[in-house]
Amino acid sequence: MSEKSRRAFLISSATGLNAAWVAANLPEILAAQDQAQQAARTGHAKLSFFNEAQAAEIEAITAQIIPSDEDPGAREAHCVIFIDRALSGFDKSKQAVYTAGLEDLRKKVQELYPGAAKFSALTSEQQIKTLTAMERTPFFTVVRNHTVMGFLSRPSHGGNYNKVGWKLIAYDDSLNFKPPFGYYDAQYENEHKA
Repeated sequence: MSEKSRRAFLISSATGLNAAWVAANLPEILAAQDQAQQAARTGHAKLSFFNEAQAAEIEAITAQIIPSDEDPGAREAHCVIFIDRALSGFDKSKQAVYTAGLEDLRKKVQELYPGAAKFSALTSEQQIKTLTAMERTPFFTVVRNHTVMGFLSRPSHGGNYNKVGWKLIAYDDSLNFKPPFGYYDAQYENEHKA
């Protein structure tokens, strides 16, 4: 995926998030933030919803949705931690989708690659083929949405580790912008120099 198309995809996906959803889920988001900050202090992210095997499968899916290339991808952004926090907090309603989806994923892997142990053990090409066969399912849709959210979220929510998502889209979170901010400010500044 080219740099421009990847950036455009992430930016257009982020515009789908709206403030009303955030406001409605603020207590759960803040609880997830506290949990993520504690994990950052201790250096160990404790899983709340997934077990280790499930987390490995979800991480492998996220790594195919936003792959690593010359830039970090979903794996480096720790999107699986964001998803785990979401399913334990503000998006508990999606737990059943993940539980059923992981079982469907296991069955699809067995159907396409008899004898394969798990999705995360497949080659990249095999993983893509498996996900392509499942891309119209509610499970894949939710994982894709959560992956993009985790890649671009505030790092305190468990994803976007080291702000890799923000760096990719050139988002400056420092709030250290200096005037002139726009055409009129520049015009004013030029007129009042002397």
